[in-house]
Amino acid sequence: MGYTMPKTTESRTMNKKQRCTSIAILILAAVAFLLVMPAAAHSPSDMTISYDPNTAKIYVTVNHQVDDPATHYLSRVKVKLNGNVISDPDYKSQPTKDSFTLTYDVTAHAGDEVWVTATCVRGGVLEKTYKVPEPVRLVTSAQVPSTYQTPVK
Repeated sequence: MGYTMPKTTESRTMNKKQRCTSIAILILAAVAFLLVMPAAAHSPSDMTISYDPNTAKIYVTVNHQVDDPATHYLSRVKVKLNGNVISDPDYKSQPTKDSFTLTYDVTAHAGDEVWVTATCVRGGVLEKTYKVPEPVRLVTSAQVPSTYQTPVK
């Protein structure tokens, strides 16, 4: 049987100090990690969505500036129409170092809503919605009210 030295008040105090120091270091490391995480995440800077009823296509233009689109890219661009997923592929690169447009074939109607979520491989996310507008109606001379008077020159 081995002999163990009894703990002195001094050795117990050192253990408490060491534990407090270790805990403080762990807390500081956790705080530093949480502060660095948002910097590592790199969301796309902007995204525009439009719909062309003549071609029945949704256009999503994404701005995501990167140094190397083979290693830093949008890993996913999820597109929903009225809550139904119409596209959700995984990507392994992005076509350019900055801005690019993705096109989706779909018939949409005025009032339909498009949701797009673009996710960076490094963790940033950008979400946008778009409501398909009513078609633009041109006013022709046959539609001018009868009370209309031509201005006098």
